[in-house]
Amino acid sequence: MGKVKTHTSSTVALNNSVINKMPLPVKSPRKGKRARYNSSELWDTKVGGLFVRAGISGKKVFYQFYQTKITRIKRNYWIGEYPNITVAKARSEGQKVLGQVADGRDPHLEKRSQIHAGTLAEYSELYVKTITPSKSSKKEKWVHEKYIRPGMGKLRLIDVKPVDVELWRNSALKTPDQANYNKVYLHKFFQWCIRNQYIATNPAAGIKNLKVRVRNFVATDTQFEKIKKFLSKKEKEFPQECYFIGLLIATGCRPSEIYLRKWNDIDWKTQQLMHVDTKTGYRTIDLSDTAMELFKRLKPITFDYSQYCFPGRDDPTKPRRVFRNFWYELRDTVGFEKGDQMRDLRHHFASIALAEGKDIATVSALLGHSTVTTTSKHYAHVLTETKQKLLKDTAKKFKVL
Repeated sequence: MGKVKTHTSSTVALNNSVINKMPLPVKSPRKGKRARYNSSELWDTKVGGLFVRAGISGKKVFYQFYQTKITRIKRNYWIGEYPNITVAKARSEGQKVLGQVADGRDPHLEKRSQIHAGTLAEYSELYVKTITPSKSSKKEKWVHEKYIRPGMGKLRLIDVKPVDVELWRNSALKTPDQANYNKVYLHKFFQWCIRNQYIATNPAAGIKNLKVRVRNFVATDTQFEKIKKFLSKKEKEFPQECYFIGLLIATGCRPSEIYLRKWNDIDWKTQQLMHVDTKTGYRTIDLSDTAMELFKRLKPITFDYSQYCFPGRDDPTKPRRVFRNFWYELRDTVGFEKGDQMRDLRHHFASIALAEGKDIATVSALLGHSTVTTTSKHYAHVLTETKQKLLKDTAKKFKVL
């Protein structure tokens, strides 16, 4: 196939209709020479230097033409492929490029200087530097370091295909929750790459999540009695572990909302945990008499030597984060499944409260959900059973025939 040698251009107010009607390059045979292809270009009337070019392959790509202020070098800055990049987006990006040029910069060289070999790992390292610090940013950076770069980092970014994402996802079949979590961050990363014109499409778009185990954990009455016996037996030897498990059951809190607590977080008069940093922001957690009793029994054990209710075993200046081995012993003794985790005790708390007819708004507030909708989504099966029970219990009251 011959190369594009000339361009046929015209000036018009760019819009979808005009771009869709752009002609494909015309082949011009030449005697004794390779054929010449004439591509078509449409230059925008609203943003000076912005144009879209239809190439041999049929692709239509936006470019921003500019000339550097100092060296007077002329460049066509690649913005992105239509229709992945809309006209409005192309104009916005074109104006940004012109603004940088007006400041004496060369956007094309700046982009090239940031990325050398073009591997996904290089773009990933650049991306994490742009992440705004937040509670979840550490987790996102960790996923890039732990999973994304080791698994896909050697691939050139522009060469990544959906099948590469699927193969990478399937490499973590044993941990589907983590695999799905990783894919979310990978998708977000590719979206950033698109916004910065490194790629035109998102290879992770449309990739399905792995099937995960639905967590409908609720301890039976028999299992709950076994928990009580196990904790009573272990309390003298492992008081911190016992009180930690007891508080998870009594409060419905996430594990981190308990093990990160300091003694000055507890308001003994109002029976509340104050200024708790949760997934949905800082909140106050109301405590039952049962939860307060557990904190009172824990106080003589750790209060005098650590600011944390559950201090680290090797370093009391830091909180203890791991109770895994104790949980495994309790889990096996009680007869829970291997996949059941400490955080599932939160589901037990919510399920029991809802099953007993407690107001969903109140339960949602106790769980720290951002909206009641979140609670309804996670505990729909419990609510269905509760509604059926209510209808059965009140059936006679509404019977008229």
